[in-house]
Amino acid sequence: MQLPGLIVKKVGMTRMVDEQGRMIPVTLVQADDQKITKILTPERDGYHGIQVGFFAKPEFRMNRPDIHRLRKVQVPDNFSRFREFRLDGAPEGVELGSALKVEGFSEVPSVDVTGLTKGRGFQGTTKRYNTRIGRMTHGSRYHRRGGSLGQCTTPGRVYKNKRMPGHMGVTNTTVQNLKVVDVDHESNVIALRGSIPGHRDGYLVIRPSVKIKVKK
Repeated sequence: MQLPGLIVKKVGMTRMVDEQGRMIPVTLVQADDQKITKILTPERDGYHGIQVGFFAKPEFRMNRPDIHRLRKVQVPDNFSRFREFRLDGAPEGVELGSALKVEGFSEVPSVDVTGLTKGRGFQGTTKRYNTRIGRMTHGSRYHRRGGSLGQCTTPGRVYKNKRMPGHMGVTNTTVQNLKVVDVDHESNVIALRGSIPGHRDGYLVIRPSVKIKVKK
């Protein structure tokens, strides 16, 4: 069964040799233990889909509602985080408590990766938006400033969405059409070409690419 999505943890970047003998950069992601904890139906939830539980904790750190609903569907693991994946129709061959593995992406040529970017703290406009800097020569007092914010009398205010200094990073970002270079079933690891958002050991969501027709 081709999976609608998978929750993975970023391992790090390395390099591999492709079919043409070229050295290419790849990012390794590993799928931790995760199981289907709920099957969503239009009658009850309004749409088709599955709910996946991951990030297991000791039972004494879990709250009672989560423990109760996991035991109700015969899931012995103590998952503390949950993620939904919507489907176009009713899922076939899916059972409550079944584990999701990387085998579901063996025939997928490319994926879309979604995750939180790294936090960069408070940054100026040059680093945050890649704006042009002023002269760095003697006599210039501009350098890396943000520049004029607006007009004086008319309109007499700063326009909305003006590029200004502020907090950078920790935003939900999706990178599309990353080629699946290799799938290691034994280690539960997938090698994706290029870089992906997030820091090491951060959780991400991978889905089959929506812009490329997947071969069945």
